[in-house]
Amino acid sequence: MPDVLVVSGARKWFLTGHERITPVDGVDLSLARGEILVVTGPSGSGKTTLLQIVAGFQRPDEGTVDWTAGRATPSWGDVAIVPQSLGLLPELTVAENVAMPLWATGVDRRVADRRVAEVLISLGIDELADRLVGEASLGQQQRVAVARAVVVEPTVLLADEPTSHQDGEHADVVLAALRAAARLGSACLVAGHDPRLVSAADRVLHLELGRLAVG
Repeated sequence: MPDVLVVSGARKWFLTGHERITPVDGVDLSLARGEILVVTGPSGSGKTTLLQIVAGFQRPDEGTVDWTAGRATPSWGDVAIVPQSLGLLPELTVAENVAMPLWATGVDRRVADRRVAEVLISLGIDELADRLVGEASLGQQQRVAVARAVVVEPTVLLADEPTSHQDGEHADVVLAALRAAARLGSACLVAGHDPRLVSAADRVLHLELGRLAVG
């Protein structure tokens, strides 16, 4: 399938005193619809910075990130994100957190409610739908963040350590959600070191000191 995202020579650095830190150092990668690409690497290797560059949260100091139709930055519907921080809104219920991106893109409320209900069931958090998200455990909150990402059926789905708060059973639930998103055509770029993520990948790249190698 054609690439929906191409990263060319991406480099990002920061100055710490007189030292220059380069967490992403000349990265090239491409991502196609229906593909799960997992980027592994030790803590501090630059995985999160790479995902933030792809998402548009940080700009590379060198190189480019090119999206479908030549866009330099994604638009609504292009990208959904599962950040390590989860980014949930504590004043909203679980169902409302998941529905937020659908509401933002103008999806009919009844259609949105149906899609949210289906995704909550698939991730085993449907019984929490009407609870405030803060009443859920950390593992459940992480699955809410996954649900919020997959519900929009994005062109690109970015997930940073999406199984880090899951036990074995629920890690498999998260992986099933990512595979389902890929089957629907999402290109999934996942950062993590969980061996289960690697087993679910179509391709694996390894990030070490900001540079990529085939995993």
